[in-house]
Amino acid sequence: MPKKQVTYRADIIQAMTLGMDDTENQLEDSSYAWRFLAEGDSWFTIGAIPSSNLLYEIRLKKRSVILNLGYPGDTISNIAQLSANTEFSRRLAHPNWVSDWDAILMSGGGNDLIDRAADIIRELPTGSSGTKVADYIDSDKLVEFQDAVKTGYRQIIALRDSALSPSKGKPIIVHTYDYPTPRPSPAHFLIVPITKPWMHPVFEKRNVPKNLRIKIAARLLDSLATALLELEQELPAFHVVDTRKSLLRADIDARGNSGDWLNEIHPNSDGYRKIADLLADKIHQLL
Repeated sequence: MPKKQVTYRADIIQAMTLGMDDTENQLEDSSYAWRFLAEGDSWFTIGAIPSSNLLYEIRLKKRSVILNLGYPGDTISNIAQLSANTEFSRRLAHPNWVSDWDAILMSGGGNDLIDRAADIIRELPTGSSGTKVADYIDSDKLVEFQDAVKTGYRQIIALRDSALSPSKGKPIIVHTYDYPTPRPSPAHFLIVPITKPWMHPVFEKRNVPKNLRIKIAARLLDSLATALLELEQELPAFHVVDTRKSLLRADIDARGNSGDWLNEIHPNSDGYRKIADLLADKIHQLL
């Protein structure tokens, strides 16, 4: 019988521990074959309960360490405000702070969509009702959202490839998001309390028919995936892992764990593992 491939869970250094104990030396430990810088949203955030997160579930063929700068609720627009995001900026491109990263892992765009959902999903005039997805989507606002995400990633790539950056040309790996079900199932985190679901309240406020909600949510997530995949064709060393249709969808009436989802916008540990396996495949392909 063929030998089973041995894989390793990466050691993760949290942003809050930087400068404490021996974190800087750990990053340079020669026993690690691969080093990754991670930045993003709650899918990367250490401390999500009672579930896991995407970084925890990645299994790699070589011993690895990840410096994780992710924060719940972060948007690509915020991350790309590089003058304010000093830790990410210097860890990505400052010669005195950069480690020899093998790749940069990023999780972003989902919160940008959350922030704009109330503008993108429109309410029809009193007395009228829509029968199709397009009736409830402001196409101009959707394009504005896509453009904002693209602009953010372009700024990050420009910093990575700036003249003095030791990370110039290092691969950036991002993921799309699978299809969430709009439902009354809020998320809770240790670091930042997130007490409201994201699409469900907007659909309720806009009086969107229940039979259209899943399709509308899918259209919005597809628009984000399209923007990222277009960037993959445009930007150097920018790689997109398309994770759509990877997870079992949650039931629209479920208020808790359902399918591969812990709540409305976060997978459970099984769901994260499915997506993490796709990320690992891409990492192994590139490295």
